[in-house]
Amino acid sequence: MKQKLTYLYVFLITLLTFNTAAAQILDKKLKLPEESLTGLKIVSAVKEQAGVRFNFGEAINAKLAAPVKTKATAISVKEALELMKSTYGLSYEINGVYITLSLPKSPNVAAGQSSPGTIKGRIVEFETSQPLPGASVRIIELNKGLTSDNSGHYKFANIPAGKYTLQVSYISYTTEKVQVEIKEGKETSYDVKMQGSNFLNEVVVSGVGKRRAPVAHTSDKQVLQEIKMSQSVVSGISSQQISMSADRNAAEVVKKISGVTVKDDKFIIIRGMNERYNMTYLNGNIAPSTELYSRAFSMDLIPSRVIDRIMVYKSPAPDLMGDMTGGAVKIFTKDAVNVKHFDIEVQMGVRPNTTFKDKFQTYQGSSTDFLGFDGGLRKLPATVPGYGNFTKAQISQQQYAQSFSPHLQYGFKTALPMLQVTANYYDSFKIGNKRLGMLTSLSYKNESQQTDVARANSYFSSDAVRSYQFHKETQATQAAQLNLLQNFSFKLRDSSKLVFKNFILQQGQSATVIRNTKTDQHLIDDGSQTGIAIWTDLPVNYRTQDRNIVLSYTQRFLYSGNLGGSHYFQKGKQHLEWNGGLTYSRLELPDQRQIRLQYNRHDYFNLLPGTQALNWVAAYRPTPGVENADNGLEKGMVSRLWTRNIEKVYNGSADYTWKVKNWITFKAGTYQQWKERTLFRRVYTLNEGDLNSMGYTDVQDIGGNGNYIDYNLVFWKEQELGKVWSTDYLKDNGSGLKVFDRTSGSDAYTASEQNNAGYAALSLLPFDGKLDIYGGLRVEYNRQKVAGATPPNMYDAPGGVNVPVMVDNKTTSYLPSLNIGYRPNQSLVFRTAYGKTVNRPEFRELSPYTELDYINNQYIKGNNDLISASVNNYDLRAEWYPKNNAKSESVSIGAFYKEIANPIERMIYRNLFLGSGPSHISYANASRATIKGLEIDLRKSLDFIPLDLFRNLSFIGNLTLINSKATKDLDTLSGNKNTDPGLNPHFTRQLQGQAPYSYNLGLHYDNAASGTKAAITFNQIGPRLYAAANGVPFKPVGPDNKFPVTGNQGSLIELKRSSFDFSITQRIVKSMQLKFSIQNILNQPIRMVEDENFTFKYEKAVFTPPTFENKDLVINKYVVSGDMISNEYKSDRHFILSFLYSF
Repeated sequence: MKQKLTYLYVFLITLLTFNTAAAQILDKKLKLPEESLTGLKIVSAVKEQAGVRFNFGEAINAKLAAPVKTKATAISVKEALELMKSTYGLSYEINGVYITLSLPKSPNVAAGQSSPGTIKGRIVEFETSQPLPGASVRIIELNKGLTSDNSGHYKFANIPAGKYTLQVSYISYTTEKVQVEIKEGKETSYDVKMQGSNFLNEVVVSGVGKRRAPVAHTSDKQVLQEIKMSQSVVSGISSQQISMSADRNAAEVVKKISGVTVKDDKFIIIRGMNERYNMTYLNGNIAPSTELYSRAFSMDLIPSRVIDRIMVYKSPAPDLMGDMTGGAVKIFTKDAVNVKHFDIEVQMGVRPNTTFKDKFQTYQGSSTDFLGFDGGLRKLPATVPGYGNFTKAQISQQQYAQSFSPHLQYGFKTALPMLQVTANYYDSFKIGNKRLGMLTSLSYKNESQQTDVARANSYFSSDAVRSYQFHKETQATQAAQLNLLQNFSFKLRDSSKLVFKNFILQQGQSATVIRNTKTDQHLIDDGSQTGIAIWTDLPVNYRTQDRNIVLSYTQRFLYSGNLGGSHYFQKGKQHLEWNGGLTYSRLELPDQRQIRLQYNRHDYFNLLPGTQALNWVAAYRPTPGVENADNGLEKGMVSRLWTRNIEKVYNGSADYTWKVKNWITFKAGTYQQWKERTLFRRVYTLNEGDLNSMGYTDVQDIGGNGNYIDYNLVFWKEQELGKVWSTDYLKDNGSGLKVFDRTSGSDAYTASEQNNAGYAALSLLPFDGKLDIYGGLRVEYNRQKVAGATPPNMYDAPGGVNVPVMVDNKTTSYLPSLNIGYRPNQSLVFRTAYGKTVNRPEFRELSPYTELDYINNQYIKGNNDLISASVNNYDLRAEWYPKNNAKSESVSIGAFYKEIANPIERMIYRNLFLGSGPSHISYANASRATIKGLEIDLRKSLDFIPLDLFRNLSFIGNLTLINSKATKDLDTLSGNKNTDPGLNPHFTRQLQGQAPYSYNLGLHYDNAASGTKAAITFNQIGPRLYAAANGVPFKPVGPDNKFPVTGNQGSLIELKRSSFDFSITQRIVKSMQLKFSIQNILNQPIRMVEDENFTFKYEKAVFTPPTFENKDLVINKYVVSGDMISNEYKSDRHFILSFLYSF
């Protein structure tokens, strides 16, 4: 009895306290805004000055946006509530510190006028679909509530038909409100996904027990809200959408964003503009270039499991870097929060043409290759000079044989499935009376892939006969990658916090490439005069078959770290955000080996014939009268290269924001960056031993100097590769083979870049925030310095002196920008924007450094005459968020226009009359370019379709249409235009790298009750110029058109590419999910064509048979017109099974 009286006493005291608190709240005096008073402003005043919270639905929110008429500026809370009640017809109820606003019950809700209905559903966690027992579920208008059961289910019965607001709350989760409709006599289901708010470390629910705290990741609704409230043109993707897809890395994720596509499965393309026009930020730091041959950040290095969201900024703004013509991609990794949580995901993948195949090409690597780095087997030997030392090695052939790795042969093994493991650990620690949040994310991936590639290119012989060269190669790669993300967050007080973010990457990839080449090929009649075509060799004694073997290993280390802070002053009126960052990148190709072989046809030497498979011999140097640029002395029979590229980036920034008035905000900031790069290479070749001390010929014939040479050593066969690099073959006396150090000053370049930027901007929100104006001026001082050298022409001056090249570009850029948004209501946004940007050359593009990309069989060379491009950007866009983004739906349509002066393009050079060697890739400025584009983006729930299946379906689609035009004017020499088209081409065509269209389609299914998620996505990008030709097409002249005037290789065009993926995720138990994905279901061939007729578009090749008018023809050649496919391969389907478990 005593215990019961105690309970009654406590109840009465609590009730009295609540009543007293409610009375105090109602009597609290308020100061109302003097201008443009609305219900929403009254609610804000009550919340801020009385310390209470409000509950009301979307319908009431819309009503409160209307004006309120009153002359009073100082009233009580009760008077304010009565004012809203009389103005909007609302009722209110006070419960502790909560005030609930509701609409009067409509007739269809009134008791006795309709049959009651039932509402039920399940409460689950947003990220993992794990059920949440003990969640509080409440129908606001009826003030009815209950808690979910142990499986997360809830059920309200006998509810009058009508529309209500369902409110769901749970400790350490963000309260969710859902608009529901209960129908007469029917049972309706509404499942609710809860998102973590990270207020507590641990949750204890009575009757349920201890459970882990949630981790807050971005939802579709949050990303759409960020886009909606942004002051510039932005697109993005959330953690929610990422978790439903088959995407494994950032490169696969960004393809789902409007106007974004990916090149080579790793480089981002925004609005069809290639990677050089776009900037990538990683947690606030500008990401470094990860490639040797281009200015680009490889997006496939970032695992999707560590990504919280990706935002793409498409219009310039004062606080964004000026070098973002296409756009700025900001990757936000998952952040440190005050929770304790651990989750792990294990993926295994199968590629049908690779996995479990016992003919997977490989070669001898080090014991640590599986960890992503070489253990020392491939390191530069200590017996030769190191990186940056251009002194030639002065060692004997015996020392070369003993200090270098002898492994030149390849082999085969069985390829294992792809394995990827990602573990995320969140925790927090108390430091004094503060808490330090921490996130540790560790990821490991090991993946193998073997691909068959077919290549073709044409050239002309001296009598103007078009010939072809065909390559059939097999590329096998095996990559291992380790990622570590280590983030810390320390909240000094409610208005101030520090963050320390670190990202570490270690990746190693071995590649074994076997390339078989046939040159001097013609398409002829088979002799039956029936029109049957065959490819055949020219009837001359030229060597027509080659085999190149490439054994390569690439390893890269990347560290990106930044320390930053956010501090508010004067009750939030002033805000200071600062950041200091360091990025260190090291890219190495240790001991890249290329072995050159030729098929022994006994053209020049009486060698013993073997079987066809055993008849590959070393590629010896040409004999007199035979020229083949692909068999130069400087490549040797075997070449071995060591390359190291180190880049360091130091940056610091500060952004200050001052809220002068409610509708005026001033912003200013600075960004300081210093970047430096050093690239060093060492080159060694294996040649015939009769070359002179400089590695060149005194006489062309092998052994022609009169000294003894052992042909059995010089003309070694492929099956002897395991013995070649030994003292049995390497001889100081010249009787066998010799290693030559061909390193010179042209095998290096150094570069630095200084960027000093500052900006000032104003943000204006007049007319109650309906108009949003953000504009300002950014000023950037940039200085790029590059030092390198060009090698001498080996035919004119073999072994000659390098020519030094120095670049020192200083520019000051004034970059104004203006973004204007108009929000007539909470669902519509209209935007217009203008901004000026700059596009600067990258170090690699400016350097004179030349290298052969063995994997793609292309020479890469920079151009020190490049200048920066300047761009005027214009945007116009309309956005609609139905029901104020209540259901994560949106529709947007936008147009953009860009004017580019001196755009930088990737160019391709190859004279068709100098043989069939690799193409030369370089860079050049066009005179000007324009880009016109249209973007459409749609996100729509399909629950309006009256079938249960469609309640959980949503559609996401976007389309970008682009028209570009680049123009190169004739240069003016001494005031006169050079009209020789062969020397100074003039053109008007599409911009290099610009695709005419791209689109993404996605159908997403999310059933929270069953824990089932599924997604089908399709995307396609149109054809684009991989490299634009500089020159003119072949044009024979003279008698019988057999004397060419000029002729260059045409542009390389990437044909349209499609990707179709599927994934399904199922909750198995409360904390475990199983995902099955199929990537690249269509497995369409990826093709590149050579634009032989210089129309800058793909025209399918047509083969016209010979007419046989001349009966004496020896070769009945077909006439080939149109564009031949120059590169073709299939990347294969990928089947992936994933397990995800959360603790």
